[in-house]
Amino acid sequence: MTIRIIEEEGIERPVVSQRIAELADAILHHKKVYESGQSEISDAAYDRLEDELKSIAPDHPVLQVVGAASDSSVGAGAASGVNVRKVEHATPMLSLDKTYSLPDLHRWAADKPLVGTLKVDGNSLSLVYEKGLLNLAKTRGNGRVGEEVTDKAFWIADVPRNLPNGISCEIRGEIYCTESKFLRLADEMVQMGLDRPTSPRNIVSGLLGRKAHFELARYFSFFAFDFIASGAGDARDAAGANDRNPSIPAPRFKSEVEKFKWLGGAGFSLPHPQVLEDAKAVEGYLEYVKKLMAEDEIGLDGAVFSYNDLALHDELGVTAHHPRYKMSFKWQGQTAVSTVTGITWATSRLGAVTPVAVIDPVFLSGASISNISLHNAAHVKAFNLKVGDRIEIVRSGEVIPKFLGVIEAADGSYLWPLACPQCGTTLISDGIRLTCPDATACPAQQLGAILNWIRCAEIDDLSEKRVLPLMEAGLVRTLADLYRLKLEDFLVIPQTREKMAGKLFANIQASRSIPLASFLNGLGIEGAGRTTWESLLEHFSGLAEIQRATPEEIIPIEGFAEKSAKQIVAGLDARRVWIQELLEAGVTPVVQNRSGRGDGQFEGHADGPLAGLQFVITGSLTAPRLDVEKAIKAAGGKLATSVSKNTFAVVTGDLDSGSSKMKKARELGVKIWNEEQLRNALKE
Repeated sequence: MTIRIIEEEGIERPVVSQRIAELADAILHHKKVYESGQSEISDAAYDRLEDELKSIAPDHPVLQVVGAASDSSVGAGAASGVNVRKVEHATPMLSLDKTYSLPDLHRWAADKPLVGTLKVDGNSLSLVYEKGLLNLAKTRGNGRVGEEVTDKAFWIADVPRNLPNGISCEIRGEIYCTESKFLRLADEMVQMGLDRPTSPRNIVSGLLGRKAHFELARYFSFFAFDFIASGAGDARDAAGANDRNPSIPAPRFKSEVEKFKWLGGAGFSLPHPQVLEDAKAVEGYLEYVKKLMAEDEIGLDGAVFSYNDLALHDELGVTAHHPRYKMSFKWQGQTAVSTVTGITWATSRLGAVTPVAVIDPVFLSGASISNISLHNAAHVKAFNLKVGDRIEIVRSGEVIPKFLGVIEAADGSYLWPLACPQCGTTLISDGIRLTCPDATACPAQQLGAILNWIRCAEIDDLSEKRVLPLMEAGLVRTLADLYRLKLEDFLVIPQTREKMAGKLFANIQASRSIPLASFLNGLGIEGAGRTTWESLLEHFSGLAEIQRATPEEIIPIEGFAEKSAKQIVAGLDARRVWIQELLEAGVTPVVQNRSGRGDGQFEGHADGPLAGLQFVITGSLTAPRLDVEKAIKAAGGKLATSVSKNTFAVVTGDLDSGSSKMKKARELGVKIWNEEQLRNALKE
């Protein structure tokens, strides 16, 4: 049989049915192995197969069947060799339409308000609650028939065991495994005599299909993204589920954001939903997702956008394959296979020794790639990475290239370095990271600490390129050494003349008087940033008091847990010599009072319009956050990192945000201000 399609030019072109059959077979095959935990090709390669079939045979049955698989045996556990109970979905779990084109996304949006969420690279999961109790958990399967996995769901911390008010409903979302949890899970599975898993995505589907080792699901996480009323199939009205018990309030949603607010209030973790009013906001959210893809440990492969108006959902409806009111955006990922020619290890300013794979150069998304981050030592161990391995890498747009997996393993086993590559000190391991314990003698840690101090003290023009010659000349080893430099010492820096030497010297001298929060931040204590120290300075009156603080005194402060309190105390204790040297070198940490004099506890003015009021800032703002913080402090206000009964107002650029801070503010009845309301208050 031959199918004819009409080209834009009006010319008919025969398409050989053999190619259609090849594409259909390939899609079915890869869909099955993908959901059984044994992916053979990348997501981008699979998408290209599906897109090609759509272009030449858009009505092909493979595309019309939800999930591109008509065999009900396809599911998360199909390859496990066990019989699992099949469960039908009253409302099909559809796929999503997708685009790689920003103009196409804007055309689909048509200037309608959207809600953006993360597109997590995991497995879809349906949770059925009866009278508030979790009764059933099931995989997506082929979209119409899934497999029961209730016994695994009970182990997942993000899955609430009960819902408020005894509501009956179905919650849908994505189950996934973070990078750090995957590494711990992989080690535990090997210790149990099981095969080492190949990736976070594959291990989720693999374990969901097992009839044993349910406890391993405790390594998984869950994001909720949809609410379906029990027996009604309508995400806006749960009344039909509660007619038998009219005392139970039925949530009625008019918008996606209302739905997410309810889900968050019910105890579910959310995939970072955000209301997007225009094209600029959509592009900003995509930049946010791109940053997470590069830096976060949650596996992401794009973003999902939904029309915020649920009435529009009803109006548009669904196809056999996807809802018309949702669209996923993915960057056109380019993948390549290359050979590992070396694995180098570098020491960070905090002593972590991290691996980088050196590969035969490949060209991806407009750039030549020759180095791939391998994150940490446990990553090398989990994948048994070594020289000679053929690995697959991916780069989507401007996102940092990532390691996907080993295609062909070389003989031998991975190797961890025994000593720090910078100073030769014997490394220590916590099972995940390798660390150099000698912070005082390790050149890499010395350089990192000095550069961090320069940034926090805002010393202009003193870059890494200029610091290195000073260190090589033996003039700078510690933070305090910067303040012992003479003007002529800067002449050792290549291409530096008297004028620049004088400028560098003056910039360092200007930083001798430094806000105490910046001073403490410059010490580079892990897990503590500028806002951390500002919060502590609201409870401790100066440097000496903070140095004497115990974990028991810090833990009760809003926003501090036992772990962070102990980190701060241990970090300060480890840096006592640094602090003393800086003070002896003439550095003066200043705790400013409300009037600006250096003798009190708080910055700002006692008679300012916000005097004594505590504020929390959340989400993105149109003005730089630092400027907003300074304005609040200058008006006598205080800043906190978490919402409490002492908070006067939460300032946000998104009044409909479902973030944890906004949720807490609504629970406590705290004022929620937009930027305009804050500006008006400052004028008063």
